[in-house]
Amino acid sequence: MPTARISACDPEPAPHMPKPFARPPDCLPPPPPRRPAPSVPHPTPASTPAASNLQPPKKAKPRKPKAGNEIQNNDLRPHVLAADCLRTWTSPYGIEHDAEFRSKLPDEVVEKTYAALIASFAPNTQENYAAGLLRFHQFCDKFEITEHARMPASHFLLAAFIAQHVGEVGGGTVKAWMSGIKAWHDINGAPWEGEDRWVELARRTANKEGSAFKREQRGPATIEHLIALRAVLDLSIPFHAAIWAVATAAFWGCRRLGELTTPSLEKFSPKLHVTRAARRKRITSNGTRASSIPLPWTKSTRDRGGTLILTARDDDLCPEKAFDNHLRVNQGVPAEAPLFAFVDKNGNWSPMNKDWFMRFCDAAWKKANLLRIFGHSFRIGGSTELLLAGVPCEIVAALGGWTSLAFLLYWRKIEHIVPMNIGKAYDKKKLDEVAKAFEDFRIANGISLPSADDL
Repeated sequence: MPTARISACDPEPAPHMPKPFARPPDCLPPPPPRRPAPSVPHPTPASTPAASNLQPPKKAKPRKPKAGNEIQNNDLRPHVLAADCLRTWTSPYGIEHDAEFRSKLPDEVVEKTYAALIASFAPNTQENYAAGLLRFHQFCDKFEITEHARMPASHFLLAAFIAQHVGEVGGGTVKAWMSGIKAWHDINGAPWEGEDRWVELARRTANKEGSAFKREQRGPATIEHLIALRAVLDLSIPFHAAIWAVATAAFWGCRRLGELTTPSLEKFSPKLHVTRAARRKRITSNGTRASSIPLPWTKSTRDRGGTLILTARDDDLCPEKAFDNHLRVNQGVPAEAPLFAFVDKNGNWSPMNKDWFMRFCDAAWKKANLLRIFGHSFRIGGSTELLLAGVPCEIVAALGGWTSLAFLLYWRKIEHIVPMNIGKAYDKKKLDEVAKAFEDFRIANGISLPSADDL
């Protein structure tokens, strides 16, 4: 257990983390060969307690596919991890393109170029795109589409692929699959016909017929959720201190949980995840204290990053107090570790991951008989709370890193679920005031919005 005390709300035991801190792999690891080479066994070093603790994490091996995910593997589509499909699955076109590339430049330059191309996609995106490649090749195998016809894929083939799944999956799933297939074409330098009118029409039908598969709308986190969470926390416990710091930062800072948490130690990279070494700038304006912390990567801005802003409040839900407490209680965490990493009773540290965080929160809210919400609910709830409190739209948009248009579209998507989830905290008049503020914001920025049905 990575905390000093065990409670019903605590996560599963965290893996033992070595001390001192072992530097994670670089964001641009050498890519696997374009055509997989046989593995070469390496001698096993003598095992000592110190050596075994400091060994780098073992690379995961591909597992047996789940039912429905089977595919005919061959030299063009080797059995690899989902995250490696984008860079190891190829085609006759891809092989020819690769050969031409290698005929012009040294292999070292070629491999570094491929690494740069692959790294343009976030690690999770690389893994998610494998689903589109899997379904596309399953479709091609079923209808005996030749390898040469799969890349470049014609608009006939792409439209047919989409049509085959109309009514079986949601439009969002089809969109994600097509993004994966497009990325595969891009990496292999192949022309892309996915913008053809046939393909657009097929996707429109997939959106209409797949409405039954849409995910349940995520309601916002509320002040009641924060109060219930705070009630089960002992902020002198390192894990609890980190939980509270993440919760208040995500809520009042209107940030995504993925920008504040780390998937795992193995997937941690300072190029993607904020560390304790990040420069914290303190601000005081009109008697109000705040802090800004640079984020190296966000989902929307990618490597342009963003800013986490924590504004002090005169109550127990203050994100500034929560963050200061986290740094104090977890002062044993090294500067190069993730910002919200926590210390266990033995002095080892662990990154805070989203799964542990949400399972802890879920248990707290269940105990308080509150509506179960999701990770993105903090961002929704924080922006909603600030808007209802009268904070101008442009300030909230800047806080959460939205452009004016993106913020308006975002609000249009959630405005109908907010009144159902904020309880009696605000009356209809207050909601009407927010709606008017958004309309004034839209007019001031000269933005025309599509109808709600098109969002």
